Amino acid sequence: MPDFSQVSVFFLVFLRALAFMMAGPLLAFGGVPPLLKIGFSLALAIVVYPVLPADTAASLPEGLWGYGLAVISETGLGLLLGLAVTMVLNSIRMAGQMIDFQIGYSMASIVDPASGTQNTLVAQYLYLLALIFWLLIDGHYTLIMALSKSYQIVPLNAASFDNSVSLVLLKIFAGAFTIALQVSAPILAVLLIADLTLGFLARTAPQINVFLTGFPIKIAVGLLTLSLLIPLLGTVLRSIFNIIERDLYTLMRVQL
Repeated sequence: MPDFSQVSVFFLVFLRALAFMMAGPLLAFGGVPPLLKIGFSLALAIVVYPVLPADTAASLPEGLWGYGLAVISETGLGLLLGLAVTMVLNSIRMAGQMIDFQIGYSMASIVDPASGTQNTLVAQYLYLLALIFWLLIDGHYTLIMALSKSYQIVPLNAASFDNSVSLVLLKIFAGAFTIALQVSAPILAVLLIADLTLGFLARTAPQINVFLTGFPIKIAVGLLTLSLLIPLLGTVLRSIFNIIERDLYTLMRVQL
């Protein structure tokens, strides 16, 4: 006969992996079928389950209410971990939106069919470029490894959601804005110089319609600066991916 205690342990492992994948950036695209997300999370749970401590089932609460709270706890922990990764990675998208606002592309915002939200052109380009680079350097393996280690750092039904968790999430959220500003700062500085130059030109030659001529000039200057900085983006992305890993383990340790 099957050991129902082990089945209950496996279900909790599966819930944390599923919540992590649902909230994380790897399978967060709208075009990914839900069955694929569930199947991938099930495969992760099957891989992680054999390395759990043998006495894991004994640490689970007894009764329906206790197990229901454990289900909520594991789902919440998986969502928090996935949200932390998504917030840091979305700093690239925020940097692109800042650039688009200064260039003028924000007026041509489109609805991204993958995420179902409005994204500007440069923001979507930088975000997809970051995802491709992340896959090329095996960043997804690092993410899966962090998920597997989460079962050792935070055992099943051991997560605690107190004020320290909120403080860590607030720091991650604030850090994402800082990263976005740092990434977009060189292009914003060049565009600011272009605005000042156009302003001086409007004062010296009032007959020139700077408002109309400024749009193509700012677009050309912004895209040219972006193309020159693309080769240096790899170093920036590596540091951002290191920040993702650091924030994940910090969030796990405050759960205890």
